[in-house]
Amino acid sequence: MQEKKLSLSISYIVEDAGWAEIIISDGDEKIVHDVSYLHDSLRDLAELAIDMRSGASTAKAIFMDEPGELQLIVSKGQNQIDFEARWFKDWESWGFVSSSNYEVLLKVQTTVERVISQVTKVLTEIHESIGPQKYKEMWVEHEFPMEQYRKLSNA
Repeated sequence: MQEKKLSLSISYIVEDAGWAEIIISDGDEKIVHDVSYLHDSLRDLAELAIDMRSGASTAKAIFMDEPGELQLIVSKGQNQIDFEARWFKDWESWGFVSSSNYEVLLKVQTTVERVISQVTKVLTEIHESIGPQKYKEMWVEHEFPMEQYRKLSNA
């Protein structure tokens, strides 16, 4: 897979109770994956952006499907961020498959600012269209990541 240096776009659409869809694009290719309530993926995504803004060298967000798992791995390079979407056929985070047994679906070089702005946009859209109370009703075990949203939107 060829690495591209294009813009990064992230969308996260909350669907029926306990399900969402994540869409990631580099401006050319697009991947779409279902997201299950089994993991607090929206909080993971928010923490990934906060970690990058705080200067972490790497960060990860997990998006479980049933079965399978999408992982977003972000690592700092010299002047950019390497953003990689990895697909595991089962739940790597629960030890059901080896951490080296994945397929790279998308690889993008971008900036910390771009990652933060895309994640903040996702959180803002969910906060404004659904709201924290309805989000909690739909996701039962996971609350809307209000603390992380405040950190990112006040940056």
